[in-house]
Amino acid sequence: MDDVQFPASLPSNPLKRFVKVQLGRVLAALNPKYAQKIAAGELPSRLSTREWLLIAALVDRHERAGTLDELAPLHAWLWQGQQAVTFHAQAKERFSSWWLENQVAIVEPIRTLLDSPGSPYKTLCEIGCGSGLVIADLAERLPQLEELIGLDLSPAQSALNREQNTNPRLRFEAGDAVVWVPEHAKPGTIYMTVAGVFEYLPYKSLEKLFVHIAAEMKPAVIAVIEPIAQDYDLERETVSRPYGSEHSLGHNYVLLLRNAGFQIFYQREDQLGGARFLSVVAVCC
Repeated sequence: MDDVQFPASLPSNPLKRFVKVQLGRVLAALNPKYAQKIAAGELPSRLSTREWLLIAALVDRHERAGTLDELAPLHAWLWQGQQAVTFHAQAKERFSSWWLENQVAIVEPIRTLLDSPGSPYKTLCEIGCGSGLVIADLAERLPQLEELIGLDLSPAQSALNREQNTNPRLRFEAGDAVVWVPEHAKPGTIYMTVAGVFEYLPYKSLEKLFVHIAAEMKPAVIAVIEPIAQDYDLERETVSRPYGSEHSLGHNYVLLLRNAGFQIFYQREDQLGGARFLSVVAVCC
């Protein structure tokens, strides 16, 4: 994406990567306090050469140690800043080519749950709603819902979504799902992600969120559309694995949800944009 800086990406060229990482290690040794600030996600709005080098050394270290979940602050920096607005503006074509043509299939099992006798589900919360296009579409497709909440890390994007959507059933909030959901959500809610959101959360944070929803906020539904590695074996693998150049994480969502106390209601896979997407709807009553 033009003008969008994905901080956890490293050069694909081995020589360029080596040079960048080595220079970053030197800078980190010379200024360890600033390197610590980088690791905590305390970054300027635009990254300089110095920041890129320090990040390269940081990513390489976590990649070698198998601790890529420690990169969560870098991902949060991207998705809560102005660059997130730029990304969502440039990625609107995915709404048609990904959502409308393929991923919208997840609506049918959700509709089935909403139409079941005595259905308790009145609210849908899309975590990481981005441009707001999907949740606005869901408001039209699912009139059974009384309220639809679009939650996003970016305050600027959330404000923009409020300006562009006049449907009284739609509400947009800025916040981190790990904090916002336990504080504000209520029983009878469907929690949803589309095209990859939980991939930027550490395994332990995601596990804690699912367990909390199952224990404190049931009845609840979690519906996810998330990318995983092409060769990830959902039947045998239990550990999260890095996905793509961004060093986000492909989690075993089926296992995570089952372990938290959810029952799998729907499962499907699609190939979109060269990526493998797993769609899951899970219920906890």
